[in-house]
Amino acid sequence: MSADARPVLRVTDLDVHYRRGTGRLHALRGASLTVAPGETVGVIGETGSGKSTLARAVLGLVRPSGGRIEIAGGDVTGHSTRQWRALRRRGVLQYVFQDPLRSLDPDLTVAESLIEPLLVQGRPRREATELARAYLDRVHLDEELLHRLPGELSGGQRQRVAVARALVTDPELIILDEPVSALDSANRVRALELLKQLRDSGAALVFISHDLGSVAGIADRIAVLYQGRVVETAPARELVNAPRHPYTRLLVSSAPTLSSAAGDRARREALRELLHV
Repeated sequence: MSADARPVLRVTDLDVHYRRGTGRLHALRGASLTVAPGETVGVIGETGSGKSTLARAVLGLVRPSGGRIEIAGGDVTGHSTRQWRALRRRGVLQYVFQDPLRSLDPDLTVAESLIEPLLVQGRPRREATELARAYLDRVHLDEELLHRLPGELSGGQRQRVAVARALVTDPELIILDEPVSALDSANRVRALELLKQLRDSGAALVFISHDLGSVAGIADRIAVLYQGRVVETAPARELVNAPRHPYTRLLVSSAPTLSSAAGDRARREALRELLHV
């Protein structure tokens, strides 16, 4: 990112605490992240590391305990529910869920799901209908699916429709939360190919996953979350080839598509080092 480029997303020293019994659970601790226009940033970490909490905070679904969130140059940290609703209606940011059925209204056809956010923006129905067809083609689905309900589609088709719906408003930022984890291996490969193509859409992408192998082939940069903290951020190739933090080394050595002769011995060594951090 050049010195003059305004980040689409800037998260600074973000804290998120949840009440648990008489105490508090620290889901995020001073997490910071920037995403430039057109950049794809992967966020990886194991279950419970804070990945989904980060996504929910950026989407305004949880209120930060501290820190700052800026989207498209504006501070949204203290936004009210009404302000968040207005931001989403403008189509500035979109979200693709892990389970595509959560992204799509089960009672709306594919066409209605794609047209709805455009009508909310004030687009004429004819224009919205044409865009729905165009974006369905863009994710390599047949026009005949426009009249089907989500329950009549395969998991891979539903996820493609969810991606098309995220793209149709021409957003500046798309959050993808474990977008391939609910898919079988064949559909996962197709979905990853589609996500690679999304890099050309002009939108900034945040690809959240526990699978480093999936993220490494798509992301420009990768941020590693461990126990609610961003412990390392680096260009994808650099992070895979020369991880600095012990937890990152553990993830690299454990990734089936990335590990080689390192094997179990390297994983044990990384784990021992991690436990002494």
